[in-house]
Amino acid sequence: MSDAGTRTAPLGKRWLRKTLIFVVVLVAFGGWGLYDAIVAYPARGERFATWAKLAYLEAAREANQEDFGVFERDASVPTPREEFRRLSEPDQRQRNLADAANTSSNRNLRAVMLNARYDWLEGLSRIGRLDPAYTAFDSPRAELDRMRAELAGVSRPKPLSRWDIPSQWVIMGVCWVIAGYIIVRALKVASIKYRWEPSTMTLTLPGGAGITPADLEEVDKRKWDKFIVFLKIKAGHPSLGGQEVRFDTYQHDELEGWILDMEKAAFGPPEGEEPETGAGEPLPEGPAKADGAASEEAAGSDADQDTDRPAS
Repeated sequence: MSDAGTRTAPLGKRWLRKTLIFVVVLVAFGGWGLYDAIVAYPARGERFATWAKLAYLEAAREANQEDFGVFERDASVPTPREEFRRLSEPDQRQRNLADAANTSSNRNLRAVMLNARYDWLEGLSRIGRLDPAYTAFDSPRAELDRMRAELAGVSRPKPLSRWDIPSQWVIMGVCWVIAGYIIVRALKVASIKYRWEPSTMTLTLPGGAGITPADLEEVDKRKWDKFIVFLKIKAGHPSLGGQEVRFDTYQHDELEGWILDMEKAAFGPPEGEEPETGAGEPLPEGPAKADGAASEEAAGSDADQDTDRPAS
């Protein structure tokens, strides 16, 4: 309160609770996306890339039966980006797939090895590890033995798709941007102050202009079901003359009641609502008649009793 008797409309409790729920849900969902983008999905992608490396080394070892020395000579990949780009070319990819499916091809086992190499490098690309530190090794046989021991009994993990990690960044960004917008909007609503002076029925707007019942030309409730009301101000008002002022009564508690009080003072009670009965006013005619009828009935009863009573 700024002055004695003057009230300031508090923020709407239901609106504030709803706003907080939206913000919490959006921030939490965005945080979940962030966790998936930097922890969960990269970990899953790493598991697949590790498994794919073992499958590739196994295929390279098998290819030795078709091209002796290919395992020791070509298993290490010192330039993974260039090699992945080469294996991804449509003609090369199609040829390797066809030869791998054709068991009578003289490069069947080598094609199987190259397809396994493609899967491994693709898995590394999904987690940003197309780097010689992860693809080059001195002894393919020692690397194969180490990985066999490490992954004994491990089944094929699910690989990442191209959009798994990027989509999580998008989810995080969208959720947090919307949450930020809601927070900024809520702060703006919180800065809006409506003040009410009961003695003069003056509603003071955030800009400082005051409205009394005498200033109202119309109370427009066309959006009342959405908690929106418009006050049409008479032309004679010094600052708002002829304007239509919009109010959101959901965002501020007590504001709706103040506007309804002003409407009643300006235009009388709504149709169908009985005016309040003041002290000292005559009672309604119905009860009075009822009392009178009861008195007459009592008098008549007494008269009957006098008639029936015997003379002394």
